[in-house]
Amino acid sequence: MIQTALTLLRKDLRLFVRDRTALFFLLVLPIGLGAVMGTAMGGGMMGGGSKSRKIAIAIEDLDRTPQSQDLVEAVRGVSALRVEVMSDVRRLVADGDRAGGLVIPEGYGAALAAGDAPPDLVLYRDPAKQIASQVMVFQLSPVLFQQTAEGLGSRMMGRVTDLMDLPEASRGAVTRELVGSYLRVEDIMEGVEAAAAEAADTSAPVAPPVEDAGESEEEGTDIMEALPGLMGLQIEDLSPPRADGLPRSAGASHAFSAMAVMMLLFNLVAFAGTLLEERAEGTLDRLRLTPQAGRAVLLGKVMVTMLLAIVQLVLLFAFGALAFKVPVLEHLPALAAASLIWAFAASALGLLFATACRTRKQMEGLSTLVILVMSAVGGAWFPREILPEWFQTAGLVTPVAWAMDAFHGILWYGKGVLSTPDLGGVMVPLLVLGGGGAVMLAVAFRLYQRSFDSA
Repeated sequence: MIQTALTLLRKDLRLFVRDRTALFFLLVLPIGLGAVMGTAMGGGMMGGGSKSRKIAIAIEDLDRTPQSQDLVEAVRGVSALRVEVMSDVRRLVADGDRAGGLVIPEGYGAALAAGDAPPDLVLYRDPAKQIASQVMVFQLSPVLFQQTAEGLGSRMMGRVTDLMDLPEASRGAVTRELVGSYLRVEDIMEGVEAAAAEAADTSAPVAPPVEDAGESEEEGTDIMEALPGLMGLQIEDLSPPRADGLPRSAGASHAFSAMAVMMLLFNLVAFAGTLLEERAEGTLDRLRLTPQAGRAVLLGKVMVTMLLAIVQLVLLFAFGALAFKVPVLEHLPALAAASLIWAFAASALGLLFATACRTRKQMEGLSTLVILVMSAVGGAWFPREILPEWFQTAGLVTPVAWAMDAFHGILWYGKGVLSTPDLGGVMVPLLVLGGGGAVMLAVAFRLYQRSFDSA
């Protein structure tokens, strides 16, 4: 029995080694995807690491004084931020072009020059880009401390005394003491770090009483929520309104956009592969005997793949609207236009794979790797703003990135096809997808004529 089993083992191994597609999925695909994911999440080949990601932040300086310019230059010095000084930053954030925008109001420099607390800065944030938003607030905090130390310290400590509800008679003295401590914050932090290091060396750390844990956690949350206001920073999340009054979900919009893009590619490539099956089975030869067949065979494939794509998109978005309240009906004209153009581009890509490959297995291996890589760098797996800058640029080469911009722009930001005075449109992504689809289809027809339609 053992001898028979070993004979069968050798037989199966020989068959497996001859199957190039199976070898590809076993050896190449995991390594390729691991390299893409490792690079995307900040790793580097051979342990070399990678350049840190930079979050793009727009700054609008309405004050235009030396003090405001000093603040802009200080923000430029933050290695994690890529600063661009421009106007109308609120619209940029509302359009999704920037993760955040900082506005320096008029009177900022005059207040600092007079030793007064400056007016609040305003930070506009895109709720769909939570990670970038958190990084911005974290990176801006020390800059605000350094640039507006005395005036900001007075503001912060004054608000702290308000929160503590101290008697009016004692607030002045308490505020002065707190401001003095604030201005010596570096010395205090050094002492805290030294104490923390000493405590870490002890073998029996003291835990807080269990009954106080809930209260401490709640107080910590309140402090963290109040911290931007204490620093003189007003945060406004630009969450697009809905016609029905329900809140939008950035996560649901991104998820259904990603499914509309990635799963459609897999399904259409698989269906386009029937062209290779028809050639292997001899069906294509019989079809070519039909009068005036020629390229009509491939044109028929284009039409049926587009029809299947539209059916899949309709079902997907209908489910999203019913189960997750994705605002489909609210933006139906723009969504219909984007779906039609994406169905055309995805069909063209599927037929390009089918005409470029010799066998069905070869097409399955190549298309799987290409689609997964395009989905990773194009933003279907995770938002592109958390990727390294060169990854974000590379993503623009893929149709996935443009399709994600179109669908997510419609479902989350509420964009139409054309721009409006308050909001941009998705015309550019749709033109890129349409043009790219036309080019891919032209190449597919050329390859079909060479490899499938030859006498």
